[in-house]
Amino acid sequence: MYYDYAKILSYNSFFNFLVGERGVGKTYGATKFVVKQAIKNKCEFVYIRRYKSDLKKSVPKLFDELIKNEEFPDNTLSTKGNKFYIDDEICGYAIALSEANSYKSTNFSKVRYIIYDEFIIENSSQHYINNEVEVFLSIIETIARMRRVNVFLLGNNVSMINPYFLFFNISQPYNSDIKTYKDGLILVQVMKNEEYRQAKRESDFGKIVEGTDYSNYAIENQPRFDNKDFIEKKSKNSRCTFSFKYKDNIYGVWFDYILGKIFVSNDANTDICFSCTLEDHSPNTMFYSVAKDYHAWRTFIKNYKLGNVYFENVKIKNICQDLIKNLITR
Repeated sequence: MYYDYAKILSYNSFFNFLVGERGVGKTYGATKFVVKQAIKNKCEFVYIRRYKSDLKKSVPKLFDELIKNEEFPDNTLSTKGNKFYIDDEICGYAIALSEANSYKSTNFSKVRYIIYDEFIIENSSQHYINNEVEVFLSIIETIARMRRVNVFLLGNNVSMINPYFLFFNISQPYNSDIKTYKDGLILVQVMKNEEYRQAKRESDFGKIVEGTDYSNYAIENQPRFDNKDFIEKKSKNSRCTFSFKYKDNIYGVWFDYILGKIFVSNDANTDICFSCTLEDHSPNTMFYSVAKDYHAWRTFIKNYKLGNVYFENVKIKNICQDLIKNLITR
């Protein structure tokens, strides 16, 4: 029941975003494929994780399941430091995205495949790197050097609203599990392995979580955080009190004093605009440090903590909640 890469490989896409339920075999299938190609074609691969601490946990175990299942009985698979070996010859490299600049002078001329594991964050204690997509694209350019490579970005189906899908304007595939962009150079697949899901439903764990929201995520592969809680269109009596700018997008904060609700919308018709990052700071915006002394901003944050802030769609909700969470902890 491990994920078979044959279907998506037939598309020969440059970037392959593969989103699926936990345990379906995304990493196993990708690792098996690149090892097979390394043995057959003497090419190499790069395995990427976000932080150095992620590599420390994952690299020593990457080949364990392949060895256990005797996928390559005639070869010896091993790891040493941040390098992977087949029969004592280097076949791959492990890279931390947070240290991308340190790899710019490295020679990756034999690399044909790239795996970025867990590109979607689901642990609230972690954060995306500043300008992460641009950092990722930079390391891909460093590795590929204008050569065609195949990049596999693997993630659990936590949310379709993440920096990568926002950057490339990727949406949920409709009436299919696969959707392509940029003339087929980008592929996104939301995996549907019914055999695996049924086995999981019938397991003890599946029976325990049956009927819960977690079951929808862990078994039915529905986005974990893309629910409709706090989604509501702004009321006709609401007025835009201020706005804030984040990653070149401006969001209006609307107060309805009759209903006692606050709404966040793409509409912003006020001259008062706060920039939330240095990159967003531009003429006619005030930096965030000023906002903290602004009464309406303090009221907005207080109501957010009380669960009294609503968002006009899930995309705005996910972007703003992550932003607000980071601002509150500063």
